[in-house]
Amino acid sequence: MSIARQGSRPLILTIDDDDMTCLMLKEILSCEGFDVLTATDAQTGLDMFLEHHPNLILLDVMMPDMDGFTCLESLRAIPETRLLPIVMLTGIDDVKSIHRCFGLGATDFIAKPINWPTLPYRLNYMIRASGALKELDHNEAVLRNAQKIAHLGNWDWERCTDYITWSEEALKVLDLAPKYSYSPRLSLFKTVHPANLQRLQQALELCMKQGHAFSLEIRLVHADKTVHVAHIQGEAEMQQERVEKIHGTVQDITERRRIEDQVHHLSYYDPLTSLPNRTLFKTIFNQSIGHCARNGLCLAGLFVGIDRFKRINETLGATVGDRVLQLFTERLAHAVRNSDYIAVTRNLEKPATTVSRLGDSEFIVMLNSIRDTRDSIKVVKRIFKEMESAFEVEGNEIHLVANIGIAVYPEDGEDVDTFIKNGEFAMNHAREQGQNSHRFFSKDLHIAAFHKLSLENRLRHAIERNELVLHYQPKVNLQSNKTIGMEALVRWQHPELGLVPPDQFIPIAEESGLIVPIGAWVLDTACRQLRTWQLAGMPPLTVAVNVSAVQFRHKDFLLHIREVLDSTGLASPYLKLELTESTLMMGVHEAMAILQEIRTLGIRISIDDFGTGYSSLSYLKKLPISELKIDQSFVRDIPHDEDDNMITSAIIALAKSLSLEVVAEGVENQQQLDFLRQHDCDTVQGYFFSRPLAPEQFSQFMFKDINNQEGVT
Repeated sequence: MSIARQGSRPLILTIDDDDMTCLMLKEILSCEGFDVLTATDAQTGLDMFLEHHPNLILLDVMMPDMDGFTCLESLRAIPETRLLPIVMLTGIDDVKSIHRCFGLGATDFIAKPINWPTLPYRLNYMIRASGALKELDHNEAVLRNAQKIAHLGNWDWERCTDYITWSEEALKVLDLAPKYSYSPRLSLFKTVHPANLQRLQQALELCMKQGHAFSLEIRLVHADKTVHVAHIQGEAEMQQERVEKIHGTVQDITERRRIEDQVHHLSYYDPLTSLPNRTLFKTIFNQSIGHCARNGLCLAGLFVGIDRFKRINETLGATVGDRVLQLFTERLAHAVRNSDYIAVTRNLEKPATTVSRLGDSEFIVMLNSIRDTRDSIKVVKRIFKEMESAFEVEGNEIHLVANIGIAVYPEDGEDVDTFIKNGEFAMNHAREQGQNSHRFFSKDLHIAAFHKLSLENRLRHAIERNELVLHYQPKVNLQSNKTIGMEALVRWQHPELGLVPPDQFIPIAEESGLIVPIGAWVLDTACRQLRTWQLAGMPPLTVAVNVSAVQFRHKDFLLHIREVLDSTGLASPYLKLELTESTLMMGVHEAMAILQEIRTLGIRISIDDFGTGYSSLSYLKKLPISELKIDQSFVRDIPHDEDDNMITSAIIALAKSLSLEVVAEGVENQQQLDFLRQHDCDTVQGYFFSRPLAPEQFSQFMFKDINNQEGVT
């Protein structure tokens, strides 16, 4: 049974077959602040130790059955007694027993007869020493565990022996066998990578001779041929201005270096294509400036942008889009790598070209070694040539259109940010020129960009300042020769700039997102105007309103249509929405769902500029549309151009086969009209009848049309 411990009093177990000795020990030690357990034989003592775990054991050497030596040996076989003070009680002249006790692990001995006054002090000292040893042992265990976790070992070199003592973890880091725990200095170099060996030897020699501390990263080659990265450091211990020892550590930092390299790669390289990113490109640019200056070469950047790449992600998904970008990168690198645009000198410290990814679908090819900026055109042509064939991804054939802006150092920017800005300016202007176009940067582009920005800022206030107006172009039915509707066309009447043409501000509105509020205003104004005419007694007409791709996919588009019809009171059959082929083909399934909602409202849908975009007939026949509009580019040269004649007649025939109405726009003369009438076109619009008219002028046009029932013949 465990005894009741008083506070933090030490517990002493006495194992002695002499009852008098046990009694004396208990009486005297109890008075000196100890708790005492007594056992009169060795086995009882062993049992009591396991039950009570005393702070110290007093063990008599001479006992019956099991003597003190055997009991001591049994106690030390228990792991928990490794640091436990075990004090042997023996005769003062029993030197042989004393030697044997220490050999078996005794902490100390007390000679009999016992010196009672000094006994408590000796026991207290041994208990405190045992506590210190336990704390030290615990701390060393914590340190060993920390070193194991950190893959950190320590080592010590001594001048007198020229040997190094290695900790267990240090041996693991260096991939050395345990036999090297105390070994000659040369053992340090056994697994060091040959490329790092000389540097480590020099650092160690300097430390040994002059006391210079060192800290190095070295590579180690383990027995399994794996390469590890280690950090090794050493610091000298001086005695009388002479290095006597070196204390050092060695740590395996392979995993840390791998993570740091990964972070570095993510910071400076594009994870999808592994190309340098914008951050690293800036460093490359600054290095290239010095390189070109030293070698008398020119520096040019080709800013390559993939046109309408977002549409691929929207229609085919991001996985396909990512794969297309990877294939595009391979072709771009191939085009640049195989360019023979200029013969350059050998032994240049930089590659002739560098390809980087600046953004989602924007890349830059840095030409570091051209002697004439016109040579960059040769690279441009090779890039366009590489892009001619389709990209095949997951059963899809995808054709990409690239546009390239060219900036030259230092004319187009002496610092990297200006250089990038001007190169992107040139790329965007190349896009405006058409597919697979290139454009050198020039100061004129700055002027154009400033004008464009100024126009955008003014456009933002156009609605609130009532600067936008609608003009209406009549649509004439060829069977009745009567005006059956009109197309609402937005105009911008600026107080300073005058009438701004639509082709100047509509693209800006689409790029900036302003087309959404402008389109909403057009829809509301057109419906309100038509309802006003209806209430004034004008014959039934339909109004056609153009809808941009941005407006069509806006989340509130359908809601706004309903609100306009409710607020204006216009019946839905009098409203027609005109959308382009490209708008409908950007996400066909999504577009079809929106069109079905529009059709459910009773609104008719027309495909504008038909024939100029790309559409699938299999989708066309499924779309809930009611009309095709022939683009004026096909009407312009009929009946004199055979190709336009065939295209126009084919569109009309296609529309009839699908039970769709067909409208031809851009009719300007009698010959065009006759051709369209002959091929059974339903409706026409164009300057032959009327240009787009302001509301008052349109009212007058309709008054004349009503009074001229014969119409146009």
